[in-house]
Amino acid sequence: MQWSQIKTLFILTFLILNIYLAVQLINKQKQADLAVLEHGQSSFEEVLQSENITIPDSLQDEAEERFISVRQKVFTDEDIEGISGHDNLDTVIVNKNLLVSVFDKPLAIPKDIEDSPRDIKGLLQDYIAFIDDYTFWSWNKDSNILIFFQKEYDHPVYFNQNGIILVFLNDKNEVTFYTQTMLDKSDDQQEKRKLISAIEAIEKLYNSSELNVGDNVTTVDIGFHTRVPLENGVQVFVPVWKITVDDERHYFVNAIEGHIFSSDELEFLEESVELDIERIQEMKGHKDIKEDIAKRLKERLEAIDEGEGE
Repeated sequence: MQWSQIKTLFILTFLILNIYLAVQLINKQKQADLAVLEHGQSSFEEVLQSENITIPDSLQDEAEERFISVRQKVFTDEDIEGISGHDNLDTVIVNKNLLVSVFDKPLAIPKDIEDSPRDIKGLLQDYIAFIDDYTFWSWNKDSNILIFFQKEYDHPVYFNQNGIILVFLNDKNEVTFYTQTMLDKSDDQQEKRKLISAIEAIEKLYNSSELNVGDNVTTVDIGFHTRVPLENGVQVFVPVWKITVDDERHYFVNAIEGHIFSSDELEFLEESVELDIERIQEMKGHKDIKEDIAKRLKERLEAIDEGEGE
Protein backbone atom coordinates (compact mmCIF):
# COMPACT_ATOMS: atom_id res chain seq x y z
CA MET A 1 0.00 0.00 0.00
CA GLN A 2 1.36 3.37 -0.95
CA TRP A 3 2.12 5.99 1.68
CA SER A 4 -0.45 8.44 0.27
CA GLN A 5 -3.20 5.85 0.71
CA ILE A 6 -2.08 5.10 4.28
CA LYS A 7 -2.08 8.82 5.07
CA THR A 8 -5.59 9.24 3.65
CA LEU A 9 -6.81 6.29 5.71
CA PHE A 10 -5.36 7.79 8.90
CA ILE A 11 -7.00 11.14 8.16
CA LEU A 12 -10.41 9.53 7.59
CA THR A 13 -10.03 7.43 10.75
CA PHE A 14 -9.21 10.47 12.89
CA LEU A 15 -12.03 12.45 11.27
CA ILE A 16 -14.56 9.75 12.13
CA LEU A 17 -13.18 9.54 15.67
CA ASN A 18 -13.45 13.32 16.11
CA ILE A 19 -17.03 13.32 14.85
CA TYR A 20 -17.88 10.50 17.27
CA LEU A 21 -16.28 12.32 20.21
CA ALA A 22 -18.04 15.58 19.25
CA VAL A 23 -21.42 13.81 19.19
CA GLN A 24 -20.73 12.28 22.57
CA LEU A 25 -19.76 15.69 24.00
CA ILE A 26 -22.91 17.34 22.65
CA ASN A 27 -25.11 14.61 24.10
CA LYS A 28 -23.47 14.93 27.51
CA GLN A 29 -23.89 18.71 27.43
CA LYS A 30 -27.59 18.36 26.60
CA GLN A 31 -28.02 15.91 29.48
CA ALA A 32 -26.21 18.31 31.81
CA ASP A 33 -28.37 21.25 30.70
CA LEU A 34 -31.50 19.16 31.20
CA ALA A 35 -30.34 18.14 34.65
CA VAL A 36 -29.72 21.78 35.59
CA LEU A 37 -33.16 22.77 34.28
CA GLU A 38 -34.90 19.97 36.15
CA HIS A 39 -32.95 20.78 39.29
CA GLY A 40 -33.85 24.48 39.02
CA GLN A 41 -37.55 23.76 38.57
CA SER A 42 -37.50 21.23 41.36
CA SER A 43 -35.77 23.74 43.64
CA PHE A 44 -38.40 26.43 42.95
CA GLU A 45 -41.22 24.00 43.61
CA GLU A 46 -39.49 23.03 46.85
CA VAL A 47 -39.34 26.72 47.80
CA LEU A 48 -43.07 27.04 47.17
CA GLN A 49 -43.72 23.96 49.24
CA SER A 50 -41.58 25.25 52.10
CA GLU A 51 -43.64 28.47 52.17
CA ASN A 52 -46.93 26.62 51.85
CA ILE A 53 -47.68 28.24 48.48
CA THR A 54 -49.83 25.95 46.37
CA ILE A 55 -50.10 25.89 42.58
CA PRO A 56 -52.43 23.98 40.22
CA ASP A 57 -51.53 20.34 39.70
CA SER A 58 -51.51 20.68 35.93
CA LEU A 59 -49.63 23.57 34.30
CA GLN A 60 -48.74 24.10 30.64
CA ASP A 61 -45.06 23.40 30.01
CA GLU A 62 -45.08 24.73 26.46
CA ALA A 63 -47.38 27.20 24.75
CA GLU A 64 -47.32 29.40 21.68
CA GLU A 65 -49.31 32.50 20.75
CA ARG A 66 -49.02 35.56 18.53
CA PHE A 67 -49.13 39.30 18.96
CA ILE A 68 -52.41 40.63 17.53
CA SER A 69 -53.44 44.04 16.24
CA VAL A 70 -57.07 45.10 15.79
CA ARG A 71 -59.23 48.15 15.27
CA GLN A 72 -62.44 48.95 17.11
CA LYS A 73 -65.54 47.55 15.46
CA VAL A 74 -68.00 49.87 13.75
CA PHE A 75 -71.52 48.67 14.58
CA THR A 76 -74.20 48.61 11.90
CA ASP A 77 -77.96 48.16 11.98
CA GLU A 78 -77.43 44.63 10.67
CA ASP A 79 -75.35 43.80 13.75
CA ILE A 80 -78.29 44.46 16.07
CA GLU A 81 -81.06 42.92 13.97
CA GLY A 82 -81.09 39.85 16.21
CA ILE A 83 -81.81 41.85 19.38
CA SER A 84 -83.75 44.84 18.07
CA GLY A 85 -86.93 42.81 17.74
CA HIS A 86 -87.41 42.50 21.50
CA ASP A 87 -90.37 44.58 22.73
CA ASN A 88 -88.68 44.88 26.11
CA LEU A 89 -85.38 46.23 24.74
CA ASP A 90 -84.45 49.58 23.19
CA THR A 91 -81.03 49.53 21.48
CA VAL A 92 -79.16 52.46 19.94
CA ILE A 93 -75.76 52.75 18.27
CA VAL A 94 -73.74 55.61 19.72
CA ASN A 95 -71.10 57.18 17.46
CA LYS A 96 -70.70 53.88 15.57
CA ASN A 97 -68.60 52.20 18.29
CA LEU A 98 -70.90 51.87 21.32
CA LEU A 99 -74.13 49.96 21.81
CA VAL A 100 -76.52 51.03 24.55
CA SER A 101 -79.49 48.77 25.32
CA VAL A 102 -82.18 49.64 27.87
CA PHE A 103 -84.74 47.19 29.25
CA ASP A 104 -88.23 48.67 29.48
CA LYS A 105 -88.93 46.11 32.18
CA PRO A 106 -85.89 44.99 34.23
CA LEU A 107 -84.73 41.44 33.53
CA ALA A 108 -84.76 39.37 36.72
CA ILE A 109 -81.77 37.18 37.51
CA PRO A 110 -82.90 33.84 39.02
CA LYS A 111 -81.45 33.01 42.43
CA ASP A 112 -79.55 29.98 41.14
CA ILE A 113 -77.75 32.19 38.61
CA GLU A 114 -76.94 34.73 41.33
CA ASP A 115 -75.06 31.95 43.09
CA SER A 116 -73.27 31.03 39.84
CA PRO A 117 -72.89 34.30 37.92
CA ARG A 118 -71.01 32.74 35.01
CA ASP A 119 -74.33 31.19 33.98
CA ILE A 120 -75.79 34.64 33.43
CA LYS A 121 -74.31 34.63 29.93
CA GLY A 122 -77.00 32.11 28.96
CA LEU A 123 -79.71 34.33 30.43
CA LEU A 124 -78.51 37.26 28.28
CA GLN A 125 -77.97 35.20 25.13
CA ASP A 126 -80.97 36.65 23.26
CA TYR A 127 -80.43 40.23 24.38
CA ILE A 128 -76.77 40.93 23.56
CA ALA A 129 -75.28 40.84 20.08
CA PHE A 130 -72.16 38.68 19.59
CA ILE A 131 -72.26 37.56 23.23
CA ASP A 132 -70.51 34.30 22.30
CA ASP A 133 -67.44 36.42 21.49
CA TYR A 134 -67.22 37.49 25.15
CA THR A 135 -66.41 35.73 28.39
CA PHE A 136 -67.69 36.54 31.87
CA TRP A 137 -65.06 38.22 34.04
CA SER A 138 -66.70 39.24 37.31
CA TRP A 139 -69.68 40.62 39.17
CA ASN A 140 -68.41 43.79 40.79
CA LYS A 141 -70.54 44.04 43.92
CA ASP A 142 -69.44 47.58 44.83
CA SER A 143 -70.99 48.99 41.68
CA ASN A 144 -73.39 46.09 40.92
CA ILE A 145 -72.02 45.73 37.39
CA LEU A 146 -71.38 42.51 35.47
CA ILE A 147 -68.20 42.63 33.38
CA PHE A 148 -67.64 40.65 30.19
CA PHE A 149 -64.33 40.72 28.29
CA GLN A 150 -64.12 40.05 24.58
CA LYS A 151 -62.15 37.07 23.28
CA GLU A 152 -59.61 36.89 20.47
CA TYR A 153 -58.36 33.51 19.28
CA ASP A 154 -60.52 32.09 22.08
CA HIS A 155 -58.53 33.93 24.77
CA PRO A 156 -59.84 36.88 26.81
CA VAL A 157 -58.62 40.40 26.06
CA TYR A 158 -58.21 41.71 29.59
CA PHE A 159 -59.19 45.22 30.70
CA ASN A 160 -59.66 46.85 27.33
CA GLN A 161 -62.36 49.52 27.09
CA ASN A 162 -62.90 48.83 23.39
CA GLY A 163 -63.88 45.20 23.91
CA ILE A 164 -66.21 44.93 26.92
CA ILE A 165 -69.82 44.55 27.95
CA LEU A 166 -70.94 46.27 31.16
CA VAL A 167 -74.29 45.01 32.44
CA PHE A 168 -75.88 47.30 35.02
CA LEU A 169 -78.11 45.87 37.76
CA ASN A 170 -80.51 47.60 40.13
CA ASP A 171 -80.72 47.03 43.88
CA LYS A 172 -82.92 43.98 43.23
CA ASN A 173 -80.19 42.45 41.05
CA GLU A 174 -82.27 42.95 37.91
CA VAL A 175 -80.68 43.90 34.58
CA THR A 176 -81.71 47.44 33.66
CA PHE A 177 -79.34 48.30 30.79
CA TYR A 178 -75.95 47.53 29.33
CA THR A 179 -73.23 49.14 27.24
CA GLN A 180 -71.10 47.28 24.72
CA THR A 181 -67.95 47.91 22.73
CA MET A 182 -66.21 45.46 20.44
CA LEU A 183 -62.89 44.90 18.73
CA ASP A 184 -62.97 43.88 15.09
CA LYS A 185 -61.69 40.46 14.15
CA SER A 186 -57.94 40.26 13.91
CA ASP A 187 -56.57 39.41 10.47
CA ASP A 188 -52.99 39.14 11.68
CA GLN A 189 -50.77 36.72 9.86
CA GLN A 190 -48.01 36.86 12.46
CA GLU A 191 -46.43 33.57 13.36
CA LYS A 192 -46.94 32.22 16.84
CA ARG A 193 -44.06 32.71 19.24
CA LYS A 194 -42.96 30.45 22.05
CA LEU A 195 -44.16 31.67 25.46
CA ILE A 196 -42.45 31.36 28.80
CA SER A 197 -43.92 28.41 30.70
CA ALA A 198 -46.61 28.77 33.34
CA ILE A 199 -44.20 27.79 36.12
CA GLU A 200 -41.71 30.42 34.90
CA ALA A 201 -44.47 33.04 35.07
CA ILE A 202 -45.27 32.01 38.64
CA GLU A 203 -41.57 32.15 39.53
CA LYS A 204 -41.36 35.72 38.17
CA LEU A 205 -44.33 36.61 40.36
CA TYR A 206 -42.63 35.04 43.37
CA ASN A 207 -39.32 36.81 42.69
CA SER A 208 -41.22 40.12 42.57
CA SER A 209 -42.55 39.46 46.11
CA GLU A 210 -46.15 39.19 44.88
CA LEU A 211 -46.62 35.75 46.45
CA ASN A 212 -46.85 35.44 50.21
CA VAL A 213 -46.58 32.53 52.65
CA GLY A 214 -49.75 30.44 52.47
CA ASP A 215 -50.97 31.86 49.15
CA ASN A 216 -52.91 29.63 46.79
CA VAL A 217 -52.35 30.10 43.06
CA THR A 218 -55.83 29.09 41.93
CA THR A 219 -55.69 29.49 38.13
CA VAL A 220 -53.13 30.20 35.42
CA ASP A 221 -54.57 31.07 32.00
CA ILE A 222 -53.43 32.59 28.70
CA GLY A 223 -55.00 35.80 27.43
CA PHE A 224 -54.14 39.12 25.80
CA HIS A 225 -53.48 42.55 27.22
CA THR A 226 -53.00 45.95 25.60
CA ARG A 227 -49.40 46.65 24.77
CA VAL A 228 -49.32 49.76 22.59
CA PRO A 229 -52.23 51.93 21.36
CA LEU A 230 -51.22 53.25 17.96
CA GLU A 231 -52.15 56.65 16.55
CA ASN A 232 -53.99 55.14 13.58
CA GLY A 233 -56.56 53.54 15.87
CA VAL A 234 -54.99 50.08 15.79
CA GLN A 235 -54.36 48.42 19.14
CA VAL A 236 -51.61 45.87 19.67
CA PHE A 237 -52.12 43.08 22.18
CA VAL A 238 -49.45 40.86 23.69
CA PRO A 239 -50.06 37.35 25.04
CA VAL A 240 -50.02 37.18 28.83
CA TRP A 241 -50.30 34.65 31.61
CA LYS A 242 -53.17 35.64 33.91
CA ILE A 243 -52.33 34.32 37.38
CA THR A 244 -55.08 34.39 39.99
CA VAL A 245 -54.11 34.12 43.65
CA ASP A 246 -56.61 33.09 46.32
CA ASP A 247 -59.45 33.57 43.81
CA GLU A 248 -59.26 37.36 44.20
CA ARG A 249 -55.87 38.84 43.23
CA HIS A 250 -55.11 38.92 39.52
CA TYR A 251 -51.66 39.39 38.04
CA PHE A 252 -50.57 39.48 34.42
CA VAL A 253 -47.16 38.33 33.22
CA ASN A 254 -46.09 39.23 29.70
CA ALA A 255 -45.73 35.73 28.28
CA ILE A 256 -42.85 36.70 25.99
CA GLU A 257 -40.88 39.39 27.81
CA GLY A 258 -41.76 38.42 31.40
CA HIS A 259 -42.93 41.84 32.65
CA ILE A 260 -45.43 41.81 35.53
CA PHE A 261 -48.40 44.14 35.89
CA SER A 262 -51.79 44.18 37.55
CA SER A 263 -55.09 45.92 36.87
CA ASP A 264 -57.41 47.56 39.37
CA GLU A 265 -60.97 46.54 38.57
CA LEU A 266 -62.70 49.52 40.19
CA GLU A 267 -60.32 51.95 38.52
CA PHE A 268 -60.97 50.27 35.18
CA LEU A 269 -64.73 50.47 35.72
CA GLU A 270 -64.52 54.12 36.65
CA GLU A 271 -62.58 54.95 33.49
CA SER A 272 -64.93 52.84 31.36
CA VAL A 273 -68.08 54.47 32.72
CA GLU A 274 -66.55 57.92 32.30
CA LEU A 275 -65.76 57.07 28.68
CA ASP A 276 -69.32 55.82 28.11
CA ILE A 277 -70.70 59.08 29.52
CA GLU A 278 -68.50 61.10 27.16
CA ARG A 279 -69.64 59.05 24.18
CA ILE A 280 -73.32 59.28 25.10
CA GLN A 281 -73.17 63.02 25.67
CA GLU A 282 -71.84 63.40 22.12
CA MET A 283 -74.71 61.32 20.71
CA LYS A 284 -77.06 63.00 18.27
CA GLY A 285 -80.76 62.25 18.58
CA HIS A 286 -82.42 59.81 21.01
CA LYS A 287 -82.69 62.62 23.56
CA ASP A 288 -84.72 60.58 26.09
CA ILE A 289 -82.28 57.66 26.12
CA LYS A 290 -79.31 60.04 26.12
CA GLU A 291 -80.48 61.93 29.21
CA ASP A 292 -81.69 58.81 31.04
CA ILE A 293 -78.54 56.72 30.50
CA ALA A 294 -76.17 59.61 31.18
CA LYS A 295 -77.93 60.17 34.50
CA ARG A 296 -77.80 56.48 35.42
CA LEU A 297 -74.12 56.22 34.51
CA LYS A 298 -73.26 59.25 36.62
CA GLU A 299 -75.07 57.68 39.58
CA ARG A 300 -73.14 54.45 39.06
CA LEU A 301 -69.91 56.42 38.82
CA GLU A 302 -70.63 57.81 42.29
CA ALA A 303 -71.11 54.25 43.58
CA ILE A 304 -67.75 53.25 42.10
CA ASP A 305 -66.06 56.25 43.73
CA GLU A 306 -67.55 55.24 47.06
CA GLY A 307 -66.27 51.68 46.56
CA GLU A 308 -62.75 52.96 45.92
CA GLY A 309 -62.89 55.03 49.09
CA GLU A 310 -63.75 52.10 51.35
